[in-house]
Amino acid sequence: MKSLNKFVYGAAAVAMAAFAACTDVEPMEIDHIGGNNTLDNAESAAYYASLREWKETSRNYGRPVSFGWFSNWSPEGPIRKGYLASLPDSIDFISMWSGPFDLTPAKIKDKEIFQKKKGGKLFVCYILHNIGTGITPSWVTEQVELENPDANSSQLTALKKKAQEVYWGFTSGVKGSDDHLQAIRTYAKALVDTIVKYDYDGLDIDWEPNGGGDGDGSLKGAGGAYLHELVMEMGKYFGPMATERPNGRYYYFLIDGEIWNAHKESAPYFDYFITQAYHDSYLDGRVRTLQNWCGDYYDTRKHIFTENFESYWNNGGVLLRQAVYNHASGPKGGVGAFRLDNDYDNTPDYKYTRMAIQLNLNAYKEYMESQNNTETE
Repeated sequence: MKSLNKFVYGAAAVAMAAFAACTDVEPMEIDHIGGNNTLDNAESAAYYASLREWKETSRNYGRPVSFGWFSNWSPEGPIRKGYLASLPDSIDFISMWSGPFDLTPAKIKDKEIFQKKKGGKLFVCYILHNIGTGITPSWVTEQVELENPDANSSQLTALKKKAQEVYWGFTSGVKGSDDHLQAIRTYAKALVDTIVKYDYDGLDIDWEPNGGGDGDGSLKGAGGAYLHELVMEMGKYFGPMATERPNGRYYYFLIDGEIWNAHKESAPYFDYFITQAYHDSYLDGRVRTLQNWCGDYYDTRKHIFTENFESYWNNGGVLLRQAVYNHASGPKGGVGAFRLDNDYDNTPDYKYTRMAIQLNLNAYKEYMESQNNTETE
């Protein structure tokens, strides 16, 4: 376990009244041992209450967020890297690049610290190319293996895919048919119910129809129209277009990957577009791509830019340059990294993430001040 460290970073604590004006962010000094800062006393209770209050200032794009995909979730034992609780307190959003529904008692506790105590938002994330991804009962594919002991790997893959489609009601095998569209809607509602049941804060769709594999996935094709069927159904409950909010709670709806290959009309259903701008600091081009995709549906405040910490965790890549970026037409929605947890291995832990959080907030403050000065000249 790492020794007691003392960090000074601005996003974890703020002067609340001043921040309401989207400008001043005050630093606060805290102590913690590898993220194990979970003591329960009056002082810590007040700190966490203030932290949760500050986290809520990101709602309705009140400020840019800090984001990351978290892999290898394993919150047990003395090695703190696998704990959500070890993340910097000021992290806003985490998308689970790790099994979200296999919840052991240790994972439930870790998840509650991140969400309930620290006010972070935690999302389910899947490469979403096929009906049934993530929530099809395991017996469906296990039965295929039992019934086809002599099938080779490719044959089993095809048989399992078909069995999964049939389970959800897609029996015809014809995309665009009534049973195909109904199966998409059935799956979409079941995914909503599962995310709500396990107390996550929404869904992050990883949409990579050209580069993400899966062959001819049952949600691929027709210019994103089949995915849009899922988006419309889930969008009844999640995101800015929702007309019914489970438990009266706001659930987020995000998309990453080949966003421009989604249907244009899906754009208003999402809270955030997450661009995988891996090792790319020329972000105006990324903005232009999404503007060309969805036109007036685009908003810079919905656009999060991310670096790849699978490859660049030990030097930060271009994360810090992404953190200071804002487009001429408006401030960005946030900044983050893929496999953010790899940054734990730096010294201090989450070195580049902590720096990016502060730069992200300062860049936003400077942008807003520049706009105010322009308006008063």
